[in-house]
Amino acid sequence: MAKYTGSNLAATFGTTGITAVTGMETTESADVYTVSCAGGSYKSRAVGLVDAQFTLTFVLDTTTHATLLAKIAAGTTGAFTASTNVTAGAQYSVASSFIESLNTSVPVEGFVTGTVTVGVDGALTTT
Repeated sequence: MAKYTGSNLAATFGTTGITAVTGMETTESADVYTVSCAGGSYKSRAVGLVDAQFTLTFVLDTTTHATLLAKIAAGTTGAFTASTNVTAGAQYSVASSFIESLNTSVPVEGFVTGTVTVGVDGALTTT
């Protein structure tokens, strides 16, 4: 059986491309409500609304880092797309999203990296 691998990860937030993506994590969760009644033998569960979030790790480019960081600052809103393989097109698409957090890591020697968490506001389309 062939394994599905991510290569050439790509993402855009608004019109800004996030390049040199080294990792992407997608989290989807549903609200689950538990109901129990007197005399019942088992609890019942009801599924509520679904929430989604993306966390991207990337290497900052020497010449474009300031522009990128300004466009993906915490609280910024915009559309979001992500692909596990840029040649396959966007696998995840969100019309409305927001930047929950942006962190940068600056080692004494080595690559400067960033981690951005994108919250989904509304529906997530997966293809």
